[in-house]
Amino acid sequence: MLAIFDCQIAGISGDMLLSSLIDLGADRKKVIDAIMSCQNFVKGSKIINASFEDVRRSGFRATALNIKYEEKVHERKGIEVYDAVAKCCDSLDLEGKTTAFAVGSVKTLIEAESKVHGEKYTDVHLHEASSIDTLVDIVGSAVALEDLRLFSADIYSSKVAVGGGLLTFSHGTITNPGSAILEIFKNRKFTLFGGPIDSELTTPTGASMLVNLAKESLEFYPALQPINIGYGAGSKNFEGFPTVLKVVLGRKIEKEEMDAAYMLEANIDDAKKI
Repeated sequence: MLAIFDCQIAGISGDMLLSSLIDLGADRKKVIDAIMSCQNFVKGSKIINASFEDVRRSGFRATALNIKYEEKVHERKGIEVYDAVAKCCDSLDLEGKTTAFAVGSVKTLIEAESKVHGEKYTDVHLHEASSIDTLVDIVGSAVALEDLRLFSADIYSSKVAVGGGLLTFSHGTITNPGSAILEIFKNRKFTLFGGPIDSELTTPTGASMLVNLAKESLEFYPALQPINIGYGAGSKNFEGFPTVLKVVLGRKIEKEEMDAAYMLEANIDDAKKI
């Protein structure tokens, strides 16, 4: 089985990835139950409601996460987020590959922030990525991937759109893509490109999950027979292109099948010369 995460137009965020897996057919109740359990492992956060809804982005249908929560804590140490994800995964009795993906994604995120800020891994604080929705995106995606049996698939990415312009966040104004994004993709086999707008398209959470899931990005789709397609929308909605992550599940077409040749033979009786 082959899976392609197509983020060459709208990039990738945590909720886009999660929503695309739900649209692909992951068990909604199982994922929502996992999402709701996240609040049990972080103090100061309470999830009021979580659901998945059909939405439209530039005329295209997609699935989007609708979540409401209360957050009394505005930053946490990265190691606190790591521990919360690990404990949540343990409570859900997930498979080894599933837990490894979830904690690996958080670790990638913390390592990038540690490098950017010049702080020890155990000391670095997360700001925007410390909220409960980071746990929701990572744990929810892990459960959805396990339910779809995608950890046994060959997974690739398209080229990754990162957007452009400037970003203003807790540390001030920086250029996009931010340093954390560049650190996450550094020395990995992924191609980034800017545009098509002056806005952030790929988020650190989405990027961290992508590099822990896909082997590399490809210039073009490989040979495959499409079986199912999922469309996950993010919270942003831009004009001119759908803000949607597309995930394509298919059967890999082997070289022998592509190179197959066929010969048609027939016997002709009583053929007369004209």
